[in-house]
Amino acid sequence: MIVDEFIELVKIDAESGHEAQMAAAVADKLRSIGLEVEQDDAGNIIGRMPAHGSGCSCGDAIMLCAHLDRVPPGKGVNPVIRDGVIYSSGDTVLAADDIAGVTAILAGLRMAKASGRCLPQVEVVFTVSEERGLRGAKQLDYAGLASKTGYIFDAADPVGTVILSSPTHMGLEVQIAGRAAHAAANPEDGISAIQAAAEAIAGFPFGRVDAQTTANVGIVSGGTATNIISERAYFKAEVRSLDHQRALDLAEECATRIRDTAARRGARADVAITVDYRGYTIPKDAPVVERAVGALKTAGRDAVFQSTMGGSDGNVFNAHGIACVVLGVGSRNVHSTRESQPISELMAAAELARDLILVE
Repeated sequence: MIVDEFIELVKIDAESGHEAQMAAAVADKLRSIGLEVEQDDAGNIIGRMPAHGSGCSCGDAIMLCAHLDRVPPGKGVNPVIRDGVIYSSGDTVLAADDIAGVTAILAGLRMAKASGRCLPQVEVVFTVSEERGLRGAKQLDYAGLASKTGYIFDAADPVGTVILSSPTHMGLEVQIAGRAAHAAANPEDGISAIQAAAEAIAGFPFGRVDAQTTANVGIVSGGTATNIISERAYFKAEVRSLDHQRALDLAEECATRIRDTAARRGARADVAITVDYRGYTIPKDAPVVERAVGALKTAGRDAVFQSTMGGSDGNVFNAHGIACVVLGVGSRNVHSTRESQPISELMAAAELARDLILVE
């Protein structure tokens, strides 16, 4: 059942920004399980299952979350099963990121209901456009959620992995203005924005800056022809750090350095800095972690605590006061055509979703 459902869902085209068919499919599945379902203006699917059962304490509401979108190439996925592992046919991603999480939550809900035990209130959030800067989570109406703790099924790590910390991500968008001139007739009259950008990029702190911090320039453009001293240049960069203040400070330092470098060339650099998402750290003794540890013990697995330098919907939920950890679902080589999903890990993730609901 769970493998069939996984294959059914990955075959639905759902690259970021084009999740409508996927959203409709999972909404129907949540309704068939017995949840009340709504879709918000952003396209996110929110399902609610009231607490039910008698003679026991059902506990506080919990949230389970996964995202519906996938990175390209994600159209026409054709899953292949070999030796207990699901692969794509090799010309697309598999979309285990994050259909493994979606499928695990759906299966976990069914198993929890079938147990006949007392169940807490459960809220399910399936977000859109997670791969495009966590857009779905950022547009969610948090006032409508009752949960104060949540679990994001979205880590490409073995089941049992619990992500306790994630970085603050700073974006830098740089526009450099120089002065155009003919590159052969009167080059001395020009100020090359490209040269100023090149010097600024050369001085940028690429890679691992320290144990908690990374930086990168990922997009560069400029110029219109080889015989014109370029008047405009553009680049985008990022800074990440598990230390929030360190991320803020380094982004400002980089911006100042870029402006000064451009000015020395007679150019002008306009640098826009944004906090794309804020980092978080969850203590090991927090209730959200203790529940995850208890659920994993039920399945005979030890919790493996990790930090990540990547972002997820968990960054946004934590920023809105819902304590969340990100959980491993066992996917491998995500964001590539080599992506795969061991069936045993998919089953384990579903059992973890069930036990997160049932653990008291």
